Amino acid sequence: MDSLATQIVERGLAASTFLLDINRSFTMPRDFPLSYPWNLPSRLFQFPIEVSAAEGDGTRLGLMHPLLAAHPFVQHVEAGLGLTLDAHGAPNAYGVSKARNGQWWHAVDLVSAGQWRALLDTREYTTAEDIARAVAYGLTYSRHDGKPTGHLSPFEARTIMAAIGAPEPASRRGMLAFSTPCACKPDTGTLHWPVNHPGLPANDVAWAMVYGIEDGWFAHDRSGFLHWTEQGRERYTAGEADTFTTATGQGAFAF
Repeated sequence: MDSLATQIVERGLAASTFLLDINRSFTMPRDFPLSYPWNLPSRLFQFPIEVSAAEGDGTRLGLMHPLLAAHPFVQHVEAGLGLTLDAHGAPNAYGVSKARNGQWWHAVDLVSAGQWRALLDTREYTTAEDIARAVAYGLTYSRHDGKPTGHLSPFEARTIMAAIGAPEPASRRGMLAFSTPCACKPDTGTLHWPVNHPGLPANDVAWAMVYGIEDGWFAHDRSGFLHWTEQGRERYTAGEADTFTTATGQGAFAF
């Protein structure tokens, strides 16, 4: 018998031990009273407690981030169970914890929700690298119910990068390290030129996205996804050259 899991269900903190084991986290009630910043639309704040699988020593509980000890729901759970949650998460039987994922969730969720200022207010719950990757995400994708211009504008991205101490590169040619533009055409629909950048440092990707949009290398299509423009593809082909030839045969400066 897993006594802790049984106690969790008896206290009304989980519907069943089966769901507790499947979800590996507590689901905070929607009507649980929260104030700023705990009411922000961040999965890290909405699911602050990690639950390990009921294996070996049984169910273990831990925080998704050490600073979440101040979260009202965490304190509610601790009071109900009469214990203090492990500040370093609850790794499973193989030593794997979701706590590191939570830092990424916090950054990308707040950028996606248009709450980038709140992200800067709560940056201690994530890392500068995760914020930079969230900036790249925000420049690449758009809200499904809004204008297809990205979650972030280049100006907003610049503000965030400055706030986390990520200086601008000396060169605006960072996008030359991106994957070669390659056409993608679904069975139905129009031709797309997705922007791919595998394995590059977060700051490099974010700044290259900013420059690419500002200089016309990239643009959002009608569905809100960032893609290579014709001008961008021509510039990429020119490589490190200072000039390139456009599709019309005219010469132009690459940067």
